[in-house]
Amino acid sequence: MMKKNFFRLMGIACGLSFGFLDIVHAQSTGGMQTQENQSIKLVYDIYNKGMHVITVNANYSLTPTTYKVKANFASAGMASLVFSLNTNATVDGVFKNGHALPGTYQSIGKDKNGKFKLVMNSNYGSKTDITTLEPAPGNDRDVLTPDQKTNSLDVLSAMADLIYKVRTTGKCDSQFKLSDGLRSFSFQSETAGESEMPSTWTSPYKGKAILCKAVAQQIGGFKTHSHNRALLSQPQPGSIWFKNIDGIGYLPARFDFKNPKMGVVTGVLRQIPAGE
Repeated sequence: MMKKNFFRLMGIACGLSFGFLDIVHAQSTGGMQTQENQSIKLVYDIYNKGMHVITVNANYSLTPTTYKVKANFASAGMASLVFSLNTNATVDGVFKNGHALPGTYQSIGKDKNGKFKLVMNSNYGSKTDITTLEPAPGNDRDVLTPDQKTNSLDVLSAMADLIYKVRTTGKCDSQFKLSDGLRSFSFQSETAGESEMPSTWTSPYKGKAILCKAVAQQIGGFKTHSHNRALLSQPQPGSIWFKNIDGIGYLPARFDFKNPKMGVVTGVLRQIPAGE
């Protein structure tokens, strides 16, 4: 249960993680440069109640019209004694009319309950087909409706959409649906101007950053007879700080999201090695 809650939060935060993650291409403050391709490796540490619980390693590759992402989500620190998580996720997509449109998203990994796999083909915005979902959902969960699945973003493409908007418009105003194959979330974000970024544990990035206020809310895929249904359907507010890092451009350097059962979950960007 703890692992599922943390992974759900990663999806929300990108929308955060989380996922919480980034597209990277060389860009000045005034607009996107026409570089054919650039890749970068990013590491995010995820905290809950002051404890390091998850590490995210992400590799982003971008052209002006396409993106590819490979990411690993793994339990970390003392939290590894409580729950086990090791997930690899990939996605490819395109940018069209100011939006990220995913092709195929795949997530495969294992936890204390065994192996799991998700393959979600979004057909670059035309429709969403969940071609693989293992283990199959039981009869105790609401089935996602076609509307909840269609035009939904995965966690990696959701962050791609936000970063693309920040880097091309200077704002993070956006609205979309998120899906992890089992659940559906609505996500809304708006620019709140420049703000002093809070101090973080492992990140060297401080000072002024673009503050994005966001709200995520589960709208589908609830456990049918869950006593926490009303609690989980509440809006979950969050904040994402986009820092303009020299030589790279805007990155999500920190995010905070509130979960009604777990409190605040925080993600921070580690130092990017020179030359990345």
